Amino acid sequence: MSQIVFGTTVYLRPITEADTEMVLKWRNSDIVVSNYYYRTPISVEEHLNWIRNKVNKGEVWQYIVYTIDGDIPVGCVYLQHIDNSTLTGETGVFFSEEAPTGKGLATEAVKLIGEKIGFEKLGLLHLNAKVMAKNTASRRVHEKSGYRLIKTVKGEKCTDGEIVDSLYFVKDAPKTEIPRDAIVKANTGKIKDMEDGYLIKVPGSKSITNRALLIAMLSEGTTELDGVLFSDDTESFLSCMESLGIETEVDRENCIVKVKGCGGDIPEKEAFLNVGSAGTAARFLTAVLGLVGEGIYHMDSSDQMKKRPMAPLLDSLIDLGCEVEYVGEEGYFPFILKPHGINKDETTVDIDKSSQFLSALIIASAFINPNLQINVTGKHGMSYVEMTKKMLSDPWGGSYSIEPDASAAAYFYAMSSLIGKSVTISGLHEDSMQGDTGFVKILEQIGWINSEDTSAGIKVTPIACPKRTVSGGEPLTIDMSSCSDQTITLAAIASFTGRKIRITGISHIRVQESDRISAIVTELSKLGVKCSEEGDDIIIDVSCPHPAEIETYNDHRMAMGFSLMGLKVPETAILNPACCSKTFPDYFAYFYELTESQ
Repeated sequence: MSQIVFGTTVYLRPITEADTEMVLKWRNSDIVVSNYYYRTPISVEEHLNWIRNKVNKGEVWQYIVYTIDGDIPVGCVYLQHIDNSTLTGETGVFFSEEAPTGKGLATEAVKLIGEKIGFEKLGLLHLNAKVMAKNTASRRVHEKSGYRLIKTVKGEKCTDGEIVDSLYFVKDAPKTEIPRDAIVKANTGKIKDMEDGYLIKVPGSKSITNRALLIAMLSEGTTELDGVLFSDDTESFLSCMESLGIETEVDRENCIVKVKGCGGDIPEKEAFLNVGSAGTAARFLTAVLGLVGEGIYHMDSSDQMKKRPMAPLLDSLIDLGCEVEYVGEEGYFPFILKPHGINKDETTVDIDKSSQFLSALIIASAFINPNLQINVTGKHGMSYVEMTKKMLSDPWGGSYSIEPDASAAAYFYAMSSLIGKSVTISGLHEDSMQGDTGFVKILEQIGWINSEDTSAGIKVTPIACPKRTVSGGEPLTIDMSSCSDQTITLAAIASFTGRKIRITGISHIRVQESDRISAIVTELSKLGVKCSEEGDDIIIDVSCPHPAEIETYNDHRMAMGFSLMGLKVPETAILNPACCSKTFPDYFAYFYELTESQ
């Protein structure tokens, strides 16, 4: 790549051998080697071999960013890991002759330049950073500049052999426009352009992954899970398992996790857990820890999860003998669980706001007290409850394969008519236990696609986007109760279907990551779409949308669902698109790869 100049002060270009020598002159100086972060010098050849290995494997894009003072380069930002598949960057070293002594530009100035280049110039969605836990100053710099802590790894071995506790941070891009013209192009390796359309391999199911982790954790012996999804939600679950003393062996590259089960006896009798924004981790782990024989468990979460209901599950646990001490608002995170085992034979749980309450009790009781009778009020999300029951009855035999994520697949099925090509999701079939496969039939119902279950997976073929008809008249009513996570997806394409649509069966989505009913109507209205709320229903009419900035409310499904609007309404912008890392970190890499090939 030729040199690219941005303004008058910053230069971006690929790394050269001369740059490596310049970096290592600083890296191997006595001052740097003697500090607590770098222990031993390394050679130019060692460093170049590391670069060549990563670049040749397609794992890393190496860039140098210079800051210029007049004609004199005074520093360098080393954008080490610009991952071509996930559109993620890691800021590296910053150096000047005086930086190691503290007299020059601070090492952490890399964050300011790295963000500007990474987000604004390279179009990255995330920047990652790793900090030693004992480096409190660096941690404060990251937190102050908006990086969020995503996981802590205890006793990690550094390249120089030192064993330290490491903190991993991420900062998300504030905005991504659709379509995008960026230097780094997506290449996921998960999409095949076939003669008759696209064959797409989506990540594993979040719902199945976290159920499988819990079942494996509570089982006897070691279980190997393959097809595991790695996302914010599943990483939160894995982090909590580690805090509870559950041994795991994680292979992220091959999507495999080996879990050494505890047989229902949690090793750590006191633990501090943070479930992040993961509803499954929040409900499943709370149920298990509330029913065990003893322990003190301090339960915390993200601010987003603190707004989501927990009272129905906690009420059931209290009924069964668990003490619950609320640290904040009653019925919500944070709280402390003090379990004493199960003191009665039955309980009742209300699932109107989430079926996860019931699934949590079903899995926990299966390993702690299989004779517990669970009475249910409400009927929301029974397809997920059936998934839970099926997984418990499935033969495991020391291993379990996780299905492709039907929720992730739904965006590409909906995209089919917008890009005018068929889409097949590899390995996802009509006999899937996931309720979101039903979204394909809803797309057929509205005249959007035709579908068939092929040997490769469910294939949808687009029906040309219909011509706009006159608005008004009686709407076509679509009940989304069996696949409510796709309400936003349907809402995003509804105005292009040529007919008025009423979406019903979705009252519970008001208390998910956001009030999704209100969010849908608010953001569609920004786009000029004629829509309204009627009770807990949404009505969307034929419209001619115009560009707008879409607020995502830190809700992954808002980001992914509304991205479809950008395919028909150029210059539409999605704010905080990186929130999709909750369940599908690579979504926009897939999105750009599909849309830029058109």
